[in-house]
Amino acid sequence: MRCALSILLFAATLHGQRPTDDEASALIEKARTGAMSYTNSLPDFLCTQMVRRYQDPRGDNRWERLDVLTVRLAFSDRHEDYKLMAIDGKQTKLDFMETNGPTSKGEFGSLLWCLFYPKMEAEFRWKGWTMVRKQRAALYSYKVDQEHTQFHVSFGRTRDSSNDVLAPYYGEVTVDPESGAVLRITQHAVLPVGFPIRESSATVEYDYADVGGHRYLLPLHAEINMASGRYKSRNLVEFKDYRKFGSEATISFDK
Repeated sequence: MRCALSILLFAATLHGQRPTDDEASALIEKARTGAMSYTNSLPDFLCTQMVRRYQDPRGDNRWERLDVLTVRLAFSDRHEDYKLMAIDGKQTKLDFMETNGPTSKGEFGSLLWCLFYPKMEAEFRWKGWTMVRKQRAALYSYKVDQEHTQFHVSFGRTRDSSNDVLAPYYGEVTVDPESGAVLRITQHAVLPVGFPIRESSATVEYDYADVGGHRYLLPLHAEINMASGRYKSRNLVEFKDYRKFGSEATISFDK
């Protein structure tokens, strides 16, 4: 039965037809299996995360360059660890989350894992077909409610009960219909009225990479937008120079 669903789904993909409800559900489960396998089997990695930060202080779309953060990102046992190495090329001992400006964590692996983790009970709905890097992909909308969310949004340098909320969120996820690989995720937080941050959204794009003869689905780049009052910020994140712990090998993304 599972094989039959896969064959029907592939046929629908070729003709651009809307899949049946069973086919759409089967593809999400295929994506879930891939996401759980991804986070469980991914080896320990180091990579460089370049964060180019921009701000729009007046909220009139006149964006100003703020700075560029160079961050060493370690991924081990499904956890991410961030170490700020430099600001605008100058070495620093500041903590990554204590710079004067917006910062975020979780784009590397947590967002993907949390979305498909069964206990989050994310609700997926078929939306249509789209194109990602010249290939047809399946597009779903989703939402995670207040009861199940683990997404923290904080205001200020330290996180405590007065300036931190667990926010439900919604967005879209784009899936390769053949492999079940997640190609893109968008996320929009639903924030309470009166909370200092009125907008928090993210987009993460993934691509396959080959390292040591094995292929891994890894983040390629991300965009994070936030707003507080009239002030708006935008972080453009690039993940590069992937390498295993103890190895100098780098990862090149497929064209």
